[in-house]
Amino acid sequence: MSSDTCLITRRIEIDMGHRVPNHKSKCRNLHGHRYGIEVGVKGPVQSASNSSDEGMVMDFGDLKDILRREIDAKYDHGFMMYEGDPLADTFKQLTGQKIIYVPFIPTAENFARFLYESLDAEIAALGLSLAFVKIWETPNSVAYYEGGTR
Repeated sequence: MSSDTCLITRRIEIDMGHRVPNHKSKCRNLHGHRYGIEVGVKGPVQSASNSSDEGMVMDFGDLKDILRREIDAKYDHGFMMYEGDPLADTFKQLTGQKIIYVPFIPTAENFARFLYESLDAEIAALGLSLAFVKIWETPNSVAYYEGGTR
């Protein structure tokens, strides 16, 4: 097989709470979602004979391990909060809670970009390109972030 470029994707799901402090409607309240997160990786199809990843861009299991470590372990069953949220000081008094303070309003769009930026260097170190991060905040609402080209 040749070294054609191919795009592969892997999807995981996490449960996470957040709030959008300046939202005009109910999203300004504390609430949570079952996020679906899909990551696209692009690269050449490996052609080295008898290698474990022959015929693959990368092993789906290896991509799953990265997503579990970099997304699931850090965000699942947590509460993402903008560090400038007026409620941040109150939340900082809570102990034993998984609160993830971020420098952005925790919308699906900002979270998709943040995850892209978090994963990009690790994927690049494998000789591959991170193509996109897609986040389903609900079954009908999706944010898609595609970084620059390499």
